[in-house]
Amino acid sequence: MAIHIRLPIVLCLAAVLVACGNDKSISERVALGEVGFFLESNPIYETADIEYGEVKFRQKSDADLLAGYQGLEKGGYVSMELLKERKRFLSKDSTFVYLIKLTDKSIPYVLQKTDKSAKVKTAAYELDEKGGAHIEQTGKNRAKATVTLTKTETDFADFAKKGTDNNASFIKKTYSLRFNKDTGWEVTK
Repeated sequence: MAIHIRLPIVLCLAAVLVACGNDKSISERVALGEVGFFLESNPIYETADIEYGEVKFRQKSDADLLAGYQGLEKGGYVSMELLKERKRFLSKDSTFVYLIKLTDKSIPYVLQKTDKSAKVKTAAYELDEKGGAHIEQTGKNRAKATVTLTKTETDFADFAKKGTDNNASFIKKTYSLRFNKDTGWEVTK
């Protein structure tokens, strides 16, 4: 009878140990949480440079660029004042000079600013938690987590680089994680 009583106790202890697991093993939930925390202080953006101040446009060759600035003006991100309009002699092309000013509404999108240009966010990437994470344990205290980041375009997206590397609405990125006995898992640079 003593054997029958001890067997359930041993089975319960074994189940508790299996359920608790090893602190150094990493779950998908923990990896996503750590990557999300890392991205809060180290966001990923696509950027472009825009000019402001006195900017010259040609009617034909700069039509798309001028339309981009006019879209920003409608959104309240810049103000535009026509300074000069000149029709070239014996040409079908005209030139325009605008005074373009950044407004307070553009502040969250401006990363760097010089006298005549600003680096602006054209897209921001956010963690797609529904996409999960592919985890590869690379050692006792190290792991790699590959996650999906979804792209959210800003109102400055018209100024983004056009090309074949810019055709997806997401990216896959791999982060290295390390286990610290005091703080747990964390993303390393």
